[in-house]
Amino acid sequence: MNISIPDEATVLRPVHQPLRQMAITIDPLADGNLAALDNALWKIFNLTIEPCKCSASLLKDEDRFLAVQVAWRGLLLGREFFQAAGVPVFDPGYIGIAEHKVNGGQWRIGFGVPNIDHIDALCYRVGYGGAMKMVALLMTSSLDDGVVKHLRDTASKQVITTMRRMTMSGKSTIPVLKAAHQMNLPFLHLGGGVYQLGWGSQSRKVDRSSTDADANLGTRLTQNKLLTAGVLRMAGLPAPVHSMVGSAKAGIRFAHNLGWPVVVKPADSDRGEGVSVGIRSDEELTTAFDQAKKASPRKQVIVEREVPGVCHRLFVANGQLLYAVKRLPKSVAGDGIHTVAQLIVLGNNAENAKPPWLRSEPFPDDELAVKAMADAGFFMDSIPRDGELVPLRIIESTADGGVDEDVTHCIHPDNLCVALRAAELFNLSVAGIDIISTDITRSWTETGAIINEVNFSPLLGGAAISKSHVPEFLRRMVGNNGRIPVDVFVGAENALASASARQAELVAAGASCYLTSHILTLDPSGSELRLQCSDLYQRCRALLMDRQVERIVLVIQTDELFKTGLPVDRISSLSIERSEQVRSIVTEEPLSPEKFRRLVGFLENLGDAK
Repeated sequence: MNISIPDEATVLRPVHQPLRQMAITIDPLADGNLAALDNALWKIFNLTIEPCKCSASLLKDEDRFLAVQVAWRGLLLGREFFQAAGVPVFDPGYIGIAEHKVNGGQWRIGFGVPNIDHIDALCYRVGYGGAMKMVALLMTSSLDDGVVKHLRDTASKQVITTMRRMTMSGKSTIPVLKAAHQMNLPFLHLGGGVYQLGWGSQSRKVDRSSTDADANLGTRLTQNKLLTAGVLRMAGLPAPVHSMVGSAKAGIRFAHNLGWPVVVKPADSDRGEGVSVGIRSDEELTTAFDQAKKASPRKQVIVEREVPGVCHRLFVANGQLLYAVKRLPKSVAGDGIHTVAQLIVLGNNAENAKPPWLRSEPFPDDELAVKAMADAGFFMDSIPRDGELVPLRIIESTADGGVDEDVTHCIHPDNLCVALRAAELFNLSVAGIDIISTDITRSWTETGAIINEVNFSPLLGGAAISKSHVPEFLRRMVGNNGRIPVDVFVGAENALASASARQAELVAAGASCYLTSHILTLDPSGSELRLQCSDLYQRCRALLMDRQVERIVLVIQTDELFKTGLPVDRISSLSIERSEQVRSIVTEEPLSPEKFRRLVGFLENLGDAK
């Protein structure tokens, strides 16, 4: 099987994401069992098969039908690989061509897949090429444990890992952009994992959960726990009592003055890395100091008075609480039947049945797990009640995972107040405020709770509770679903005149409306806006990136859309000057009636009602 990308051109199909052209060559296929193939894809990759998107003519004969269906499954699997690598490919794509390459031999399949700007073509070859090869292999291989392991390892270590090296994204990237896609909120990749949500005046920029409204100075301060606590304390907010120590001996001296127990942690790392709690002796502190120093990029260690309670994450967005969770450590849930040891085995078996990139952190049964459950009154042979949680770690961390409990609607107003003040103090539009409290329903003034951390770009959409709030996060940030009206006029001189009149009408009504054809762009005053752009696609995209633009009027005078497509997936109105023929960008001759109908049909499918 060969896979190639002939050029960077997009495919002219009405979908939410612009498409990139690709082609594969498939060897002749013997009779295949698609039901068995689908079962294998589900067992190995948890892949659900969606109806094939292609022209009905491609499915008329049996041989072509099988080739198209196999290629379609490769597109669906490729989409899974891209998302696992942090690339927001959500539309499955479209198969446009299926023809014999040589007299009844190999099949040549031409298709379009979502095109994400600034993602290297090699990433597409690795992702879709690897997916197509795996699907082809499953057509001829029996499904046994060896095949399952081989394909999972290949997908994880050779395909997805290779793709991740060529991209930049965080854990929040896919959940945030997937929700945007489901809400029909358009987005553009600006490079480096930074995305623009929405168009023109309605657009915002995001990187994971952080936005263009987050202050750079605030993010710098929150990246150091010592500085963060100092600012909180100066502002009269409840903060940790701690000190940076240069050695274990210095830490021991400070702990003796402070009183046991203490917490030892890196000053400049997050995700719970290198954090030790419940330290009650010189020996424990020495070990904890070494662990924290290893986890600290700058080898800076903090010794801190331990505050009783559990960490609660309050996710603040745009000056309001989005949601809050009580962050419990990695645990197993009892069922009233199995022992803790059996629950750990069952939990790990369930995770191992998934592809590696869909698994959560394993359920440990080591010494730390035994100690954590013993502190909670459990042993390996205990049989916890149905729904009862048995902790396998002392605290929640990114490395070990955890369990979230929704506390959004039971936070005491005083606790919410200090969280909102902390986010505002650091000029963060989005922040994760961690409050350690024995009871979040009671005021911090009663419980002695503290703001343990202020987190810039907190994880969003990682677990079920967080994921359920992503749409509301986007609605608060981006107005009008991120869209501005786009009016389209098709034709030559008369269409341009009509478009200019429409622009003048909209400007007179108070709209900041811009007009563009494939060679000229006008600002609201009617003056030329000079752009380093060579076609209508680029000029339109440039306007979509300009926050001064409230409306766009597009004038289509050539057939260049057959090569470039449009950067918009929806238009507000369509006016066609049928007395003037659109011309070929290559020959400058009028389009044939058939080609003109195709162009108009494409634009009609972009109407707001579609």
